[in-house]
Amino acid sequence: MKDYLNEIDTRFPVRNTKPQKDEFIGYVFGEAGKSGYFASEEHNGVLKASKAHRNIVIGSPENAGVVFTAHYDTPRRALLPNLMLPLNPVLKWIYIFLPVLAMLAVSIGAAFTVRSLSGLQGVPGRLLTIAVYLAVYFGLFMLMLRGPANRHNRNDNTSGTAGVLSLAEKLTGCPGIAFILFDDEEKGKQGSKAYAQYRPEVKSSQLVVNMDCIGNGGQFLVSASESAMNDPRFQALASSLEGIGAKIYPSGKASMNSDQKSFEKGIGICACLYKKGIGFYTPRIHTAKDTVASPENISRLTDALASFARNIPAGSGE
Repeated sequence: MKDYLNEIDTRFPVRNTKPQKDEFIGYVFGEAGKSGYFASEEHNGVLKASKAHRNIVIGSPENAGVVFTAHYDTPRRALLPNLMLPLNPVLKWIYIFLPVLAMLAVSIGAAFTVRSLSGLQGVPGRLLTIAVYLAVYFGLFMLMLRGPANRHNRNDNTSGTAGVLSLAEKLTGCPGIAFILFDDEEKGKQGSKAYAQYRPEVKSSQLVVNMDCIGNGGQFLVSASESAMNDPRFQALASSLEGIGAKIYPSGKASMNSDQKSFEKGIGICACLYKKGIGFYTPRIHTAKDTVASPENISRLTDALASFARNIPAGSGE
């Protein structure tokens, strides 16, 4: 089987600009064709073609028995790593809140330092303080969200993208399976939200299995919506995943903020490390240190998913 993880990581490390996406989409079309699937590009949510979410659809999600997904766009480099803590909400919110406090402290310190050096008093001094505070705070905020392009995205989400293409290769000739590679997940799941809006039948009826950050960590965690867990297809999926030691939780307990949340029957899968006192976590994403992801992880997960998918008939959604 093809090593999609290393090929994509080497040839398409950044997938953000139009030329970068053009090149990658052409590559996916070719690989899908080799696996016996027809691929198309959907400009969902289009107001201007240049601003469209460029989702890559492989097969026919409307008529499939199950849809496997991942996002292919890559993040900007952040000041601090995005640490995923699916089962530790307290530590997760502390980790989110501390950088905000740090930005506030730096902004306030910069504002009063500049005012002190300027010697301004009264209204001019207060206006200068406010101006410097706002400039520093929002400058740091934008740097966190829209920093320079990150060339190291091996786990987030080259691993999930490789998982989709590997699964398509393993399911060559298998009817009733579809795949979607979503655009603009890193901008707030905009690609999958737009797709779900324009394809309500997929949003409400299809079992959507999303792979995000599946490469770093030996423990797979699964987060499933209540609607997904009540679907007749879910038990077969759960059995296949439990066969590789995956831990399965309802989405209310395991937090995975990815594209599966755009669908009523969404199921998210990630890989985690474990540390006592922290629990399960996924580190290094959105930084230059996102260089760790295992082809063996992808092979193990996609073998389990393929075993499940081969027994799902086409059009089995409710």
